[in-house]
Amino acid sequence: MNEPHEDLLPPGYSLRSPPPASDPPRRGRRRRHHPVLVALAAVVAALVVLAVAGFLWTKGQIDPGGRRGRDVTVQIPAGASTSRIGQLLAHAGVIHDGTLFTLYVKIKGDGPLYPGTYSLPRNSSYAAAVRALEAGPPIITDRLVIPEGYTLHQIADAVAALPRLHLSAAAFLAAASDGQVRSPYEPAGSNDLEGLLFPATYEVRQGDTVSDVLEEMIGAFDEQAAALGLDAAAARLHLTAYQVVTVASIVERETKFAAQRGDVASVLYNRLRAGMPLGADSTQTYYLRLKDPTAVPTVAQLDAPSPYNTRTRKGLPPTPIANPGVPSLSAAASPPSTHYLYFVEVSPDGRLGFASTTAGFAGLQAQCRAAKLC
Repeated sequence: MNEPHEDLLPPGYSLRSPPPASDPPRRGRRRRHHPVLVALAAVVAALVVLAVAGFLWTKGQIDPGGRRGRDVTVQIPAGASTSRIGQLLAHAGVIHDGTLFTLYVKIKGDGPLYPGTYSLPRNSSYAAAVRALEAGPPIITDRLVIPEGYTLHQIADAVAALPRLHLSAAAFLAAASDGQVRSPYEPAGSNDLEGLLFPATYEVRQGDTVSDVLEEMIGAFDEQAAALGLDAAAARLHLTAYQVVTVASIVERETKFAAQRGDVASVLYNRLRAGMPLGADSTQTYYLRLKDPTAVPTVAQLDAPSPYNTRTRKGLPPTPIANPGVPSLSAAASPPSTHYLYFVEVSPDGRLGFASTTAGFAGLQAQCRAAKLC
């Protein structure tokens, strides 16, 4: 059989080999991942997750979601560092992380943050907390009302009763007796401000110390004393200004009627000039109440020996017995000229009767007994 000529065969065929079969489909090749690359990718993915979580956590700390909480009081002391402030805010629940707050303030360049007492809501944003501290604490004031005739101890109790300023009666009394705060009318060697604090209404501000309060009250007294011409009045009376204040304090405690204060002052001066004991029970009562503020003295206690017993001792007591107001100071500085040597309470409303003789005094005592006042 004749073989076909190669030139006549279709392309791809040969007389020496069978025609090629169709190529089988190629299988996909597996790529082999290098272990280092796999680990690196895992680390990068983890870092991304951590970065996102950290960002979300930080954002939640700086500006927490949800409603603001109740207000809490935070005391920022003077000289506190940003770190300390952050700790105090976090401890009070105003913010959630004090360390992050410190970093936030440093990065933002905020400040200064002022000391003081703040009322801040819990769960606050850092920005809100910083704004409050940059503005400074609200100015808190309390009205300190000191009636005429209050003693130093009563004033100390009134100061301690200020509801928001947290001043101490003990600290007030200590400052009034340690000699650091003085009055120009205070005798040399004396550290007793009794009688030299002016009774009035004062605005006491947050941050004021007991010494600040004392200085303001002394300053008010000095102004009134100058207006009344206290030094010149004392010279006319041949007394020191402090002695005139002591007389004024007795006048303050012996009568509540302004119209009678001049007559009471005249009785005291007349008895001093006559060398008679003043006989003012208010002086011994003052002494007894230094130990027991609620004491109601008995006759025996009023007669008991003490530097303040003006029933038995001649002259003025060692110190004023109260802090007199203007009417009593005016009466002591410019007393009317009378011959009165006695005064006795003769009316339930506290009104006094005056007499120049022992017979007149006996008549006043009868009126006092009839009114069941003595």
